[in-house]
Amino acid sequence: MGRSRSLALNGGKGLLSALLLWWLLRGGMFDRVVEVTANRFHLGAFLLGLGAFALSNVFGGIQWNILLRAQEIRIPFRKAISLYFVGLFFSNFLPANLGGDVVKVVDLYRSTGKGGGVVAATLMDRGAGLAMLSLMACIAGAVSWNLFGNEPFLLLLPLFFLAFIGGGLLVISNRMVSALQRLVAKFPVKAVRDKVSSVLTALFTFRHRKRALLLALAVALPVQSLRIGVHYLAARALGVHAAPVYFFLFIPMIAVFIALPISINGLGVREGLGVYFYGMIGIDNDLAFAISFLAYVIGVLVSLTGGALFVLRPGSRGREGAADLRRGAGSG
Repeated sequence: MGRSRSLALNGGKGLLSALLLWWLLRGGMFDRVVEVTANRFHLGAFLLGLGAFALSNVFGGIQWNILLRAQEIRIPFRKAISLYFVGLFFSNFLPANLGGDVVKVVDLYRSTGKGGGVVAATLMDRGAGLAMLSLMACIAGAVSWNLFGNEPFLLLLPLFFLAFIGGGLLVISNRMVSALQRLVAKFPVKAVRDKVSSVLTALFTFRHRKRALLLALAVALPVQSLRIGVHYLAARALGVHAAPVYFFLFIPMIAVFIALPISINGLGVREGLGVYFYGMIGIDNDLAFAISFLAYVIGVLVSLTGGALFVLRPGSRGREGAADLRRGAGSG
């Protein structure tokens, strides 16, 4: 039953991505996107984009390892970075939005036995990234507010602040912690209740690891700046010279929407929002689509490194191990 539900959900997400891409590329748009890409492509900026994204994931592995060590899970930074790239690969090639995180958690749980701590560190890693993106969007919005008048999307900026504050309270507020623990204790299935309680216990220990949290947030600054820079460089690779502040405003909002489990790896959602946002600064639809898709291609190409690391790592179980991880991620 669970497998059928997973297949149905992934099928629905695939259908939505296909419909969005069809709608965006209808009426000759596909041909125009191909033409504008071929005519305007600059290899140098594209290669810089590849380097920026690869470097962002090196920093991402460091950020994740800081949070793992706060959970008393000590692995070499080299292994953390390697697993981070492996997670990136599966995030791009599994239909589940959190597929890469599931792969990292399963792999590290097998070697450490500390499932709750690994999950808590991975959740906090995601949270640190979203917190930094929220901060960047709010600063960029304040800087460029007068350029957009009364555009409705600006109303999302206060929500970023609320999400940032709410996430922080969830971790540090004793009252919220107690309320959540009481809620979980009422769940009828003991196996699920125990696992969730284990994750919550590990997550709430971050209240006493403030130094690690601050350090993770500090590392999140170059991680997210480089990832936003990838979109800027994708635009430069297509001959677009828009001010960087626009990307620091638009990309965090796009990132939130593509993280929702409604599409396959954000396909269609990313490009549609790119057309909407970039259109506000005078970029034609075909070029806006090309910029968003090129940034996605950069991510996919860099993620192939993770696939190679997964296959070549010592003790890899090859196809059998990959099949196990696909099953686990598909249920996410």
